[in-house]
Amino acid sequence: METTRIDRPRRSRLRVRNLLWGLLAIAALIGLGYYLARHQDRQVQQQVEESDLDRLVVALRENRNRLQVYRLSGTVTTKRETRGGIGDILQGEMAVRQPWSVAYFVNMGDLGLDDYVWDERTRTLLVRAPGATPETPNIDESRQVVAYDGPLITRDMQTKLRQGVAIGARQQAAAEAAKPENLAAATRAGREAIARNLQAPLQAAGLGNVTVVVRAPTDGQPRDGERWDVSRSIADVLEERAASR
Repeated sequence: METTRIDRPRRSRLRVRNLLWGLLAIAALIGLGYYLARHQDRQVQQQVEESDLDRLVVALRENRNRLQVYRLSGTVTTKRETRGGIGDILQGEMAVRQPWSVAYFVNMGDLGLDDYVWDERTRTLLVRAPGATPETPNIDESRQVVAYDGPLITRDMQTKLRQGVAIGARQQAAAEAAKPENLAAATRAGREAIARNLQAPLQAAGLGNVTVVVRAPTDGQPRDGERWDVSRSIADVLEERAASR
């Protein structure tokens, strides 16, 4: 009877110990399952992010077109004088009033992956865009208004006058196109044109709704929380991703 009283508490302690080990094992299994689920979620999320980034890279590399972003036009009046005839005794003057136009372009091919910053959290593409540059002015000679002044203007004199007027008109139009206020207007239009131009390939790449924010070199310091000096460009992200593999 004494032995029975000793074995009974021992069996009770064994049952308690086995129960505790069972509970610990269940807790360990639950913890391991939670860890594996979180790890799988992170892997899936990483695959989604890499997939989005890869699609973004393809879209940006394919979009290498040259954009006309702005057009400036006006009318210029150019005057030129010349002499001709025997001993240059003749003097003539020519004044021409004619329309002109200048197109401003941004070459998307000048942008590399280091000019783009992708914010996955807000799905925002930040673009460091080049400034818009004016092309050679187009002078509409078909709409000229010409006036001559002189007793007699020979054909050679007319040729010299027209050549001088053509050069002068292009110079005046180019000077107008290069004025800071006109370059600023072209740059503002360029930002909007670049944002519109990027939307189509981004949609085609299956990226859904992406906000495109474009900054030009003349915009000065970033605003609205943009941190261009410390943000990692897409080129930086790809380099880090390649190094980690």
